[in-house]
Amino acid sequence: MAYEILKSIVEAEARAVEIKKQAVVQAEQMKADALKQQESLLEEAKLQGKKELQEAVEAAVAESREAIQKITKEAEDTCSGIREQAALKKEEAVKAVIGKVVGDYGSC
Repeated sequence: MAYEILKSIVEAEARAVEIKKQAVVQAEQMKADALKQQESLLEEAKLQGKKELQEAVEAAVAESREAIQKITKEAEDTCSGIREQAALKKEEAVKAVIGKVVGDYGSC
């Protein structure tokens, strides 16, 4: 009977050692899987960051184009107004110069 008890204790210890080995193997596998998942998540985060950065750059470029177009239109409108004023004053200036050169009565 003592032999049976010793045999069951030895078998239980052997099972405990085997369970411990399996637990170590499973823990190592879980650790390796976690590291792979960590790398995958990190790569995904990098790609997402690049995508968001690219979208932000594209939005900034679009906004700057709109601002440039607005400034260009304002400059063109201002230049057009100045040209119109200059054209009106050109005729006055020509008449004044002719009046000085020719004189009041058409003679020098």
